[in-house]
Amino acid sequence: MDTIPDDERGNTIWRLLSACWSYEPKDRPSAMEVSKVMNALGFRVHQDSKSTVKFTDEIKVEDIAAFFTQNGVIDYTAELQRHNLQSPYLTKASAILYRIDLSIQRSDQYIAHTQRVIVKCVMDQSPYKQLKRATRELYFWSSYKHVNILPLLGFAILNGKLAMISPWIENGSVTEYVKKQHTADYYGLCTQLSRAINYLHTNGVIHGDIKGDNVLVSNEGIVKVMDFGVSIMAQLRIEFTHTGVGRGTERWQAPEILRRKSDSSKEGDIYALGMTIIEIYTHDRPYGDTDIGHDEKSEIIMAVLVGGSCGTANL
Repeated sequence: MDTIPDDERGNTIWRLLSACWSYEPKDRPSAMEVSKVMNALGFRVHQDSKSTVKFTDEIKVEDIAAFFTQNGVIDYTAELQRHNLQSPYLTKASAILYRIDLSIQRSDQYIAHTQRVIVKCVMDQSPYKQLKRATRELYFWSSYKHVNILPLLGFAILNGKLAMISPWIENGSVTEYVKKQHTADYYGLCTQLSRAINYLHTNGVIHGDIKGDNVLVSNEGIVKVMDFGVSIMAQLRIEFTHTGVGRGTERWQAPEILRRKSDSSKEGDIYALGMTIIEIYTHDRPYGDTDIGHDEKSEIIMAVLVGGSCGTANL
């Protein structure tokens, strides 16, 4: 069969066919599993396609789901419906997170396996804005893969909302990790983080919200950058109407962003990277690990604007 390519994609097809031809019926994959593998393969072939979708007031969550499915992002809606997601693992102003054990299908495998995952549902008072924010983040997250970026496993429609699915990282954020691991390799963690940011910048992506809470550490000590909710990319295959630009979090923001003279930028990412490196070495967020009120925040902003920076006494 010369039409099947002699490469990684071809090897995946042969593994899939071998599974389909298993002597024992129970060993054969389901139609859903075959579909997921072929969808992922199709994404690899057509990932440079110029097709786009326009995000308008009339767009529906099903339209967005169809776009991502056609581009190789796995839809776990059916699997998620088997779970009773009544009690969130974590509720924040911007998102609700659920932690469950889900049957996961990797694009290079034909047999699913159970994995603990986080299901993230972006929140907004406006259903239109909620879908828009979730679509943007899912698009950015699904566009790039790197060892130091938290993998996106897929998406689902949950209670009419677009949700994103990623692996559960037990160690939590890098700040939590260094507090618990007294032998943590600070240099190695910072090096991995800088590689992730370099990868994004090289590919025309501005993260926009680099901070310790958005950097996880796996059991193997591998840094995983996450949260692309306010990221910026030069080329988009989803055409959005005007979208407000997020600028990250004040503790990590560069002076020009605090002055509102600049939106998120590569230079702003580098400033936030430096602040996050301080987090890693001191085990504290910039300007201390306690929550700061409005008055303290104003003082910090003024200090940065006149050329100051966070304290380095603990370095």
